Amino acid sequence: MPPGLRRNFWDDYEPASLVNVDCFLPTGVVIQLQVRIEAPLSEIKNRLWREASSYPLFNFLKDAANYIFVCVNQRGKQEELLDETRQLIDVRPFRPLLKLVQKQGDNEEKLFDSHIGNLIGKSLHEFDQMQNTEVDDFRRKYRQFAEKIACERRQLDWIGRAMYAYPPEVESTDPPERIEEKLMENRRFLVNVAIKNNRASIKDMHAFNVPADAYPDELLVLVLRKRGAIMGVLDLDKPTDYVLKIVGQESYLLGNYPLLQYTYIRTCVSKGIRPMLSLVLRSSLQVEVLDVSDLCRRSLGGRAPPLPTKPQTTSLSLWNIENQVKIKIASATNVNAGDLMRVGVRAGIYHGGEALCDIKSTRAESGSNPTWNQFLDFDLKVADIPRMARLCLVIYGVTNNPQKKSKKKKEETIPVAWVNTTLFDYQGKLRQGPLKLFAWPVPETMADQLNPVGTVVSNIDTVTSVSLDIAFSTYSDPVLYPSFDQIAELAAQVTDSDIFGRADESVLDQLKLIVNREPLAPIFEQEKELVWQRRIDCREHFSHALAKLLCCVKWNSNKDVALMQILLQTWPELEPEVALELLDYTYADQEVRKIAVKCIEKMRDSEIQQYLLQLVQVLKYESYLDCDLAEFLLRRALKNQHFGHELFWLLRAEMENPGVSVRFGLMLEAYCRGAPTHMKSLQHQAQALSKMKAVTELLQLIDREKKEKGLATMKELLRQKTYQGALSKISSPLNPSYKLRQLNVDQCKFMDSKMRPLYLVFENTDELGDLVRIIFKNGDDLRQDMLTLQLFKIMDRIWQNEGLDLGMIPYGCLSTGSSIGMIEVVHQAETIAKLQKKKGMTAVFAKECIWNWFKDYHSTEDELFEAVRRFTLSCAGYCVATYVLGVGDRHSDNIMVKNTGQLFHIDFGHILGNFKSKFGVRRERVPFVLTDHFVHVISLGKGRDTNEFKRFQQLCEEAFLILRRKGPLLINLFVMMLSAGLPELRSLDDIGYLRKTLLLPVSEEDALRDFRSKFDHAINNSFSTTMNWFAHNVKRDNP
Repeated sequence: MPPGLRRNFWDDYEPASLVNVDCFLPTGVVIQLQVRIEAPLSEIKNRLWREASSYPLFNFLKDAANYIFVCVNQRGKQEELLDETRQLIDVRPFRPLLKLVQKQGDNEEKLFDSHIGNLIGKSLHEFDQMQNTEVDDFRRKYRQFAEKIACERRQLDWIGRAMYAYPPEVESTDPPERIEEKLMENRRFLVNVAIKNNRASIKDMHAFNVPADAYPDELLVLVLRKRGAIMGVLDLDKPTDYVLKIVGQESYLLGNYPLLQYTYIRTCVSKGIRPMLSLVLRSSLQVEVLDVSDLCRRSLGGRAPPLPTKPQTTSLSLWNIENQVKIKIASATNVNAGDLMRVGVRAGIYHGGEALCDIKSTRAESGSNPTWNQFLDFDLKVADIPRMARLCLVIYGVTNNPQKKSKKKKEETIPVAWVNTTLFDYQGKLRQGPLKLFAWPVPETMADQLNPVGTVVSNIDTVTSVSLDIAFSTYSDPVLYPSFDQIAELAAQVTDSDIFGRADESVLDQLKLIVNREPLAPIFEQEKELVWQRRIDCREHFSHALAKLLCCVKWNSNKDVALMQILLQTWPELEPEVALELLDYTYADQEVRKIAVKCIEKMRDSEIQQYLLQLVQVLKYESYLDCDLAEFLLRRALKNQHFGHELFWLLRAEMENPGVSVRFGLMLEAYCRGAPTHMKSLQHQAQALSKMKAVTELLQLIDREKKEKGLATMKELLRQKTYQGALSKISSPLNPSYKLRQLNVDQCKFMDSKMRPLYLVFENTDELGDLVRIIFKNGDDLRQDMLTLQLFKIMDRIWQNEGLDLGMIPYGCLSTGSSIGMIEVVHQAETIAKLQKKKGMTAVFAKECIWNWFKDYHSTEDELFEAVRRFTLSCAGYCVATYVLGVGDRHSDNIMVKNTGQLFHIDFGHILGNFKSKFGVRRERVPFVLTDHFVHVISLGKGRDTNEFKRFQQLCEEAFLILRRKGPLLINLFVMMLSAGLPELRSLDDIGYLRKTLLLPVSEEDALRDFRSKFDHAINNSFSTTMNWFAHNVKRDNP
């Protein structure tokens, strides 16, 4: 038995271990069983029943089917274990104690709730126990919302339901010129289709010459004719019984689009590769038809949260309150204050990141449970409080520093805890009376003592966290924020007709200079007054600059707010990429965020998925659970299973973050209720991830020197029945288009790094598909890698839209939890370090290393030149991308090359100019990696003074300028990620590097001149990179 019973009790057990479990029967009898930790609850229950038959009082028990196990879970909550297929190690009770109790209520509904709770990592009972009307109202509304979409979806025809389960990836634009150039005469191309003949299960591949504007149905007719000819029977098959499938993927040419609009087909043509399709029966697609009435009975007929109380009939309007804002700071408990520390509270009222009035502080009191009972009077009228205002509080300690000379400097303030709350509740009622808040510990990286960007949710740890008692002013009736009609009425009263006069050209020029500045550029007070004065001109001439105008609104004036609200109703619709900016924390107004969501509604699902990482993060800035963005994301997810897959994992990955676990948990619950079939697939994926984590935990216990033992143990474990079952027939969490048949255990291994990442090789469910290789990591934070790879993908799309295909490889990366995730393995690729080591330690200085490797792979001159072309393009892409994003730690193990020629970067632990240094000396002294090895390949071994290398430099310059024109979008995407808490993206200052590289304030000519100087610097100092690589290789060989 492991020593001591503690919260990580189960971590001490290796796979296949036995554990003693105490089982309590309803009769009061206790039976101890020794069971495998992987034993399912059903097996434990059967064994218990057999043992119980020989104990007293057994005849008083009913049939075993009438009972379920309950346990105390890791959160200290009692949990009913309704799903008896779960293994004991997955249940992880707080102690190895199980109690048998009689089933109560609607067990089908309870079991479904249990499945949801287990999948999302939070029991639904916790939502019930919160007794929070906002939570209850959200659950009721979104349950009905999700189930309504699900029922509508199941009434679609077969094509509609298939396109939900297998949404086709299609391009929205016509093929660019570079694609047209790859087509054969008469805009035709060749496509291979695998056809199964009647004599064997093996599929034969046949080539078809098709027009680029042909539709899948037309190709399908040609394929079926060919099949008929092969089998010697004509008109045997109906086209409606078949569909064309992409080889190796669970993706199909569904919908009515020209062949060249399908992303897969277009990508193949672009790369000069022949598309590979397969003829399959429609009936082989997993398009389930559920009984709608049964679904509605199960979901709607179950227990629902209690109905809200009826609103009071009388109320006051906020604008009729003439008082100033006054808040009482009563007391605090659990403050971590030493004997020499006094404690105070600082408070501010914010709208977004803007303070609406001066910050106020209490006096400082001694002790860990200080009492102030002090009123803070703010220079803000109650009538002027905007709807999305929040009260931000920080509890701070005051200490004396005897080393400081002046009395003021001797006193130092240290923030201890912070907490925020909205000034209105979710129904628009002004908060009144006492309120207890539970504060969050102050992170080391919190830039200011107040944290207006932080969550408005109290700390869920109500036992050990600092609690703060405050009180708002009370009134005779509820105080409501004015209705839209009242807002319109006030705006009409205060509108000055002078604003409609046309501005002269000089004023318009001045406005243009202000509103076209980069997103983070400051706007000075005098400029703000001008922009606000000329807001009608902004609407007419600079509608794209709505964000700039919003920064000029006086949000502490109800008149200005009313005018802005009315102006928004006539504001022209923004381009979706421009509207994304309005969802960051600066723009708190509900109407503004609603407009932003309406604008991005125009995007297709695949376009939104490009930015889904940011859209999930900005949910944290929402003041209330029910918001337009949450509804929009859920609606799209419930109509597109791949969209839902990605949204699920982005939300699920943060469920251990207590600040968002309620918001994200509620969204996940709603999604599961609206997609119960997909939920089963997600459960299987979660189970597989759990098994992978267990393997890494075991490997981390084995001595690093005993690699052979570790490998044997790993393979033995992976061959166990429970692991084989969990890791077979699953959709890849990285990309649901890939279905994994089973592990190829012989090819699996683990990697040398400290956390023992698993290198897993899966057989593809498609017999014609390639093996699927995945790296699973447990102990490494992959969120920064996800962000960097996402931005590479967006950059690639930006370049391609401008006709520049640089052959980027933004491989898949997914964080599925706290320091847990998966990375796609790029096949047939080697690190630069490995290529060099094959030729000896000093090969790092041999510039022919990569060139010779290509020559070994490509026997003909045409193949070799094609590999060099791909290398040149991809090298240009990654030089520019890593330069703009400030990617650091670019040693030879972090750069890889495919044998087809493409170069790509991996491992993005350092970005935004956070370059590594030692003893205060910066190791990386060049803006991007461009060593002699690369130059030798690019120039075909002829050196820098060649047309080939000049063309490479031109590619880099063109790629840089294209990105620079999209600079505001790139900056905004980083700003939207500030809430993620990434180690190198904590504040706006961290984005300074990106602003520095893009040089948006200067002309394009000046920016290009600066880039050329960086390019020359990278070339002229490339030997320093080579020396760094040599040092890295030596260190890796001598750990």
